[in-house]
Amino acid sequence: MRTITLLMALVLFANCKAQVENKTVTTTLNNNIMERPVITAEFEKLNLEDYKDGLIIEELTSDIAPYIGVKFKIYSYKKISNEFSFILRGTLIGGDGFSSSFTAKDSYYSIGKSYYTNLNISRKCIVSSLPSAKILIGKEYFFDKEGKLERTVDHDQGWDFSYEKVIEYILARKSPLVREDIYYGAEITQEGKEKKYWQLILDTQKTTNKSTWEIIKLDAMTGEILYQIELEGDRIWHADLGYNNQKPIERIIVADKTLKN
Repeated sequence: MRTITLLMALVLFANCKAQVENKTVTTTLNNNIMERPVITAEFEKLNLEDYKDGLIIEELTSDIAPYIGVKFKIYSYKKISNEFSFILRGTLIGGDGFSSSFTAKDSYYSIGKSYYTNLNISRKCIVSSLPSAKILIGKEYFFDKEGKLERTVDHDQGWDFSYEKVIEYILARKSPLVREDIYYGAEITQEGKEKKYWQLILDTQKTTNKSTWEIIKLDAMTGEILYQIELEGDRIWHADLGYNNQKPIERIIVADKTLKN
């Protein structure tokens, strides 16, 4: 009996663990599994020698105080392959330092890093790679100039209905994530202070066969639809163009629950 009880407890633990991990896993358009990339709070130092093949160096003269008249070099490196894209750019003087961005092919994520002018790491983060959704995801790490961890910001806190779940919702609606010919890509933003929610603007032309799109608000914790409205007509509508550019028809599907009474 004790063995059966123990096995049931282990199964329950595994199921709970899977549910937690699934917050950082999403399905793709091809029904493949995509996991969120991992970054750590470990120290890093940028080594420009690693990029000497392809590193472009521009010599410029500063016109910004307090470096007016000072000659300096801008370093840039870019590599795009069948597997990933990587961009690095920066300088060894001033306060800007270096920044880099790494995006695996077809990934919904980019890894961003910044470095001080002494080439020690200053910041690490994960951000949405979608053109219209620059969402910070997971933990973001900040370091001092000596490379010691200074603080950590958890961007998942208060957003149990995760970025990955939002992606799954959009794909389930058969709306494009990125622009495809006449179809607009999804727009994703995080909104609200007291009541946090995801705001989505989704192109629904594929499913309605009409010139339609929706604005949707999803609860940050549960994913409940807090607001949903369908619009039909010219998406790039201008009030000043008169009768020949009529305002889109609006159809409220779910009344806005984020508005204060």
